[in-house]
Amino acid sequence: MYINYWKNAFDYKGTSSLINLIWCIVINIAVLVLIMVSGLFVPITWENTVVDIYYLVLLIMFIPTVSMVVRVVHSFIKK
Repeated sequence: MYINYWKNAFDYKGTSSLINLIWCIVINIAVLVLIMVSGLFVPITWENTVVDIYYLVLLIMFIPTVSMVVRVVHSFIKK
């Protein structure tokens, strides 16, 4: 399911279920929390790097999330 989330990052014409969207968002939040928690265990000089990685991952996750939201809306429209 999460692999398909990334594979279909640019598929705006398909359909998806709301449960898949919720699970992918939960996994994304868990990944982001892990990145932020890792900031507690790095030296202070690396804190800015961890924050930069956090924002980069957040930006990269934005595209497939928008795509999946569009697919979920399509699935509700087709019903």
